[in-house]
Amino acid sequence: MPQNLDPRLALLYEMTPPCHTAADIGTDHGYLICALVEQGKAQHGIAADINPMPLKKARQEAASRGLNQQLDFRLTDGLSGIPPENLEAVVIAGMGGETIIHIMESWPHTKQTGIAWLLQPMTKAERLRNWLWQNGFVIRRERCCTAAGRVYSVMEAAYTGEASLHPLWEHYLGAVRPEEDEHCRRYAQRLGTELRKIAAGLRSTGAAAIPRAEELEAAAEQICPTLPK
Repeated sequence: MPQNLDPRLALLYEMTPPCHTAADIGTDHGYLICALVEQGKAQHGIAADINPMPLKKARQEAASRGLNQQLDFRLTDGLSGIPPENLEAVVIAGMGGETIIHIMESWPHTKQTGIAWLLQPMTKAERLRNWLWQNGFVIRRERCCTAAGRVYSVMEAAYTGEASLHPLWEHYLGAVRPEEDEHCRRYAQRLGTELRKIAAGLRSTGAAAIPRAEELEAAAEQICPTLPK
């Protein structure tokens, strides 16, 4: 495994398929895009960030590894101005789900086939999954990791052009399989606990909120069944 990658970045690295060009949106220090190029998973890399300081650090990281000839650096908002030619993998990680949606909605080439989207939402993952399904994307796989005591999910999505409907519990769990490993099991357990807590709060507000509370409780039961009493 390449150096300088915490468990979250390591999982993104593992899940990124071999490609011609990969773009890392919100590149921060550039560790991930440098690793993808240095290890040959991407022939060419694009490091993009909306702020100049992270991009400066990414340039320094690339220079220290002798990778400047294989990397482009873009000071830009999301994917704005990034050409789609030869772009086969896009990583958008460490942002809220609604921010990821905004980035994808704002790029005119988002619905181009042949791009693997590696997405790691920090919040509102259920909204991101629903947006993907409504807009003709499929979530090919989803895996989890634990970093600094928090469990994260990483999804790989691709555009197919076919919108799909999914039950509420899938909006929250996505393609995570709790039986796969300890990280996925913890992710499901956390979701189940959070949904039951939200449902309890809704029930306390009055009868009007009970139908929604029941929906969330049913979703929680699908995601993480309660233990027998």
